Amino acid sequence: MKRLLWLTAMAAGAVGCGFLSPAKRTASSGPSLSELARSLSAPPGYVQTKGPALYRRDSLYLAIDGMDGEYMSYGCVGLALVEWPKRADAQEKIQAEISDMGSPLGAFGIYSRAHTGKGEFADVGEEAAVAEDAVEFARGRFYVRLMGPPDARAELEKLARAMVAEVPPGPKPDQLLPVLPSVGRVPRSERWIPSAAFGMDFMRDVAAARYQVGDTTVDLQVAALPDAAAARAALDKFRDAVKGRSPQPIEGNPSAFAYTDEWLGRVAVFQIGRRVAVIVGYQKKAAIEGLLGKIAAS
Repeated sequence: MKRLLWLTAMAAGAVGCGFLSPAKRTASSGPSLSELARSLSAPPGYVQTKGPALYRRDSLYLAIDGMDGEYMSYGCVGLALVEWPKRADAQEKIQAEISDMGSPLGAFGIYSRAHTGKGEFADVGEEAAVAEDAVEFARGRFYVRLMGPPDARAELEKLARAMVAEVPPGPKPDQLLPVLPSVGRVPRSERWIPSAAFGMDFMRDVAAARYQVGDTTVDLQVAALPDAAAARAALDKFRDAVKGRSPQPIEGNPSAFAYTDEWLGRVAVFQIGRRVAVIVGYQKKAAIEGLLGKIAAS
């Protein structure tokens, strides 16, 4: 049976400064978490139960123990759970897990951590990742997971469409993460990592995507720092953190180095103005140099 993979992102801490102005990253208008959860009706064949269970940041662990810290790192301010048992078999149920992530960026970010161009998608709202027993999507400031029995996909998709109709759309990834070049970008591969990318606490507010460069696919991650001096300091910290892997200067670029990682392969790190860009799968090719040039120009 095909299932969605709920992957753990490398993230801890609060949402940092961004590539897009704070005003454009804030919560969109629309229903409150409680209003959205209470607007839902039981799918056909399922029993309507009492109102949703609502959780705040200080009680998230009661709903998603072990993942509450990750959710809060993306900005989660509350979560609602709604369950509908199946009329013919109360042991089976459909569950809606609705998270108010505080902003469209937070909602997209936590959705994107597990869906990077792989798997099956449906045209629900901006995008929904689907499997036989689950539908997952971000809409405005909300991140939604719908789960049910293996034969419930049609009901889950209908429920997702009903929810999407209640919430105004948020910015698309291109608007949330404009620093990412569009040419060569693998569709649906965009991600946002609030902090601790590569396990390094100074790699915050990271925009990431995969790129097809000739016959090679590379992963690009770009962190925004306050200014060029801070970016230079972050580059030096990164080099120091991987000194055991013998980082070497990149010829012709005094603000870059490369090293080989046992699991990631060839990794190159660049300072570009106030940003630090990391390319996993790096090869010295004109197309990759062009990709870096587009970041410099953005």
